[in-house]
Amino acid sequence: MTEATDPDVTDPLFRPVATMTTEPGPSESPERTILLPRISTDPVDDLVERVRPRLTRAVDALQVAAALEADGHTDRAAQVEYGYRDVFVLASEVFRRLGPVPAVEEQPATTPGTGRDRRGDLRTISHGLLYVLPSAAFPAVLSVVGRSGLVAGMILAGTVGWVWSGVVAYAAFRLLGLGRARSASRVLRIAALTAVLLGLVTGALMLPYGGLPLAAMMVCQLAYQLASTLLIFYRREGWLAAALVPAVLASGVFLVAGGVTARRWAVGAAALGVLAAFTAGLWATRSAARSTEPAPRDPLWPARPALLGVAGYGLCSATLLFHAQAPYLLGQWDVAASAVPLILSMGFVEWRTSRFWASGVALSRRARFPHAFVVGIWRTIGREVACCLAVPAVFGVLLLVALGRAGVLSTAGVVMTAAHVALAGAYYLAFLLAGQGRYGWLCLSMTVVVVLHVGGGALLGVAPLFGQGGDALTDTSLYLVSVLLLQALFALGLVPVIGQVRHYR
Repeated sequence: MTEATDPDVTDPLFRPVATMTTEPGPSESPERTILLPRISTDPVDDLVERVRPRLTRAVDALQVAAALEADGHTDRAAQVEYGYRDVFVLASEVFRRLGPVPAVEEQPATTPGTGRDRRGDLRTISHGLLYVLPSAAFPAVLSVVGRSGLVAGMILAGTVGWVWSGVVAYAAFRLLGLGRARSASRVLRIAALTAVLLGLVTGALMLPYGGLPLAAMMVCQLAYQLASTLLIFYRREGWLAAALVPAVLASGVFLVAGGVTARRWAVGAAALGVLAAFTAGLWATRSAARSTEPAPRDPLWPARPALLGVAGYGLCSATLLFHAQAPYLLGQWDVAASAVPLILSMGFVEWRTSRFWASGVALSRRARFPHAFVVGIWRTIGREVACCLAVPAVFGVLLLVALGRAGVLSTAGVVMTAAHVALAGAYYLAFLLAGQGRYGWLCLSMTVVVVLHVGGGALLGVAPLFGQGGDALTDTSLYLVSVLLLQALFALGLVPVIGQVRHYR
């Protein structure tokens, strides 16, 4: 008997196993193929056939391992049932037996807008404008609170609000992902009310430096940060904008006309705007608060390391931004205003980050080899970072032109504006790292660049935080270098994880 193959047989359950050659009879062909059922004794073959429909386009073994783990395969099962050391070794063998990735068929062009929430995209992009609108009330508030303790109070309240709102949003989104909308609304309501208490505590600490006006400003600042968190969480950005419009208009009148009456109207409109936003935020939670949800089987609150990581990331982000801005907030207006392009573009950065993961999934379906996928991912990141730099650069040019015409532009202001443009690209990479849970690397990287900026400035005698009144151009140039270094550190932190296909299932 000799082995032979019958090309007409396509049923995978059968295969030719032998060809019997006999003397041909009157009506017989000289060669006859006998087909027998294929009986596989290797359980891995059965596993391959079970997972093949889902993993036809798998481009590496890690993607297969993620799918096997999702199906409940453990290291012990890999050892006992299949004879492999662990799930990853088993996945490597399954990936090998799956064969090459089939060629991608040409897909018909989709209708413009199909599968895209354009209204949601615009809503996310608008976040930058919502972040910068409260600053319109700064001149009126400054005229009431006074310079004493104002910067310290703003930074303290801003840092506490940044950290608290970040932790609360993380916990609420996790609950929402678990199908616990009512629990998420409860967390948000409690956190919003707690923010008012935090504002009272921090305001009390600043009473010796600014009195009741400063304390009231800090309460309003924290209340607004949590109100914006609630309204953005429930996609009520329109409500937030509507609450701020009267304050912006009244502040504009104060800047143009001046006077005690205009100042009172501006400050009153700002306080009423915060109250309206806070009330709207609590109201937005009502629908979810009345929903029903089953009793939880697993702990709902995030693990302590995750919460500490999110809190640390918020603290380091606030430190990175505020430590460079603080010395110039009340003195050099062009340097103080240099953060406006960054803040305006943050909504765009958030939007591009949300689109990245969808792009990664699409790329995982097109790529035929792991190397091609990794190269494609980094090309995507490079393209998106360029976009996230271009948008604040446009805003920065407009700002510099306006400052130049007003006669208040300096070289230090130009350099500081460039640093904040670069910071937009760094935040895009930071959002990708946060999506991978790499909070430790985020905090370490930002701590390193802050220390280098302040320490380098101290050595050169230009560290305003240490009371050194050196050249502002040298200090802002050091900050620009530190932000560029931060981009490199964030990119380095992405190298071990961003190219793994299992993250894009």
